[in-house]
Amino acid sequence: MTNLNRAVAPDTQKIINLDFPICAKTVGETRIPIYTLSANVDEVLRVELVFDAGIAKQTQNTIAGTVNKLLTEGTKTRTAEEIADGLDFYGSYLQTRCAIDDAQLTLYCLKKHLNSCLEIVLDVVKNAQFPNNELSIYKKNAKQKLKVQQKKTSYICNKNYYESVFGESSPIATSSIAEDYDNISRETLLKFHETYYAKSMKYITVSGDVSEETINTLKVLSNNFNPSDIKNHYASKITKGKNITIKKEKSAQATLRVGCRMINRTHPDFKKLQLLNLILGGYFGSRLMKNIREDKGLTYGINSVLESYLDDGCFYVDADVNSDKVEIAIAEIYKEIALLSTIPVPDQELLTAKNYLLGALLRSIDGPFSIMDRNKIMIDYGFEKNYYDEYIATINNTSPQELMAICNKYLNPDNLVEMVCGG
Repeated sequence: MTNLNRAVAPDTQKIINLDFPICAKTVGETRIPIYTLSANVDEVLRVELVFDAGIAKQTQNTIAGTVNKLLTEGTKTRTAEEIADGLDFYGSYLQTRCAIDDAQLTLYCLKKHLNSCLEIVLDVVKNAQFPNNELSIYKKNAKQKLKVQQKKTSYICNKNYYESVFGESSPIATSSIAEDYDNISRETLLKFHETYYAKSMKYITVSGDVSEETINTLKVLSNNFNPSDIKNHYASKITKGKNITIKKEKSAQATLRVGCRMINRTHPDFKKLQLLNLILGGYFGSRLMKNIREDKGLTYGINSVLESYLDDGCFYVDADVNSDKVEIAIAEIYKEIALLSTIPVPDQELLTAKNYLLGALLRSIDGPFSIMDRNKIMIDYGFEKNYYDEYIATINNTSPQELMAICNKYLNPDNLVEMVCGG
């Protein structure tokens, strides 16, 4: 047996292309897409039912999220306890999620129990009743959580940042007050459910130990719904938000954000912008972390974020700092952006960032469920099958000069909004 020399780093290999597994597509009688990804994972399946029932569809605050949360709290024939016990009997697990652009139910189960589990899930989707007692408990808990959140500088800063950058009418800027939960009724929940869950569906994904029988079972399920292909149109028309400082009594720390509206994944420049964002503040070795955390000691953590939605996007730098150090931190943020816009990124720093970004891509496709998550990005944005090969090629070939141009184009200080909440 050869002893490894731990003092010598192992050989590295440049990632040039990715043998990325593309999910297959089929449809049932009603033409709802069913995306499948088969892998040998001990007879385990993950089934996702995706609905056009996101926050972008609500006409009343908190409705989309409330409906999604309470789907499993009782149907015409099953109580919440019977739903939970029925799924637990088969060793399965059901999650719900509501986002800006869609909502979904995710079922994890053994393949041999798929039919039995889907019978319960279909009942939940088609016949949810939102019992008044469950709704009352949910309202009480939601208002209590909101009361706690409203005392945090991070929550206040986040709320005001989105409202300034996107406008209060944008679904991305949606926030709640206690009265919003008081205004929810069982009738409004039933109406939203009937419109966006009971009748139509965007698509289904299934990953894991998928067989032909699995696909046929899901085709039968899909026949209970009509296809939903409604485009979301909510892109903000705001070109520059307002700088806002919100004082909070007895707060030793302040939360700050510096950012602006941004392109989303569909734009050709987005991949290069992801690389630039990583170098600026997207990982622990970023410039903002080295400067503001390690050198200046102004914060425990600072990061920059790119958020992409189907019809909009944004960028921001986010940190918690001592209230008397806010101006210094903001000045250093602008300093790092200015350096990226005027001085080419050194070759070694750029290589490290590229390797990190592409390595993260490889780590994100560990297993069929993760691979399906990456496929869903392609599905939602309408990307071609070669999207990830193009992504790798773009990252590998991006030069320091191109990053400078991207920084000047999208991170112009005149377009950035400053949001501060604290003492």
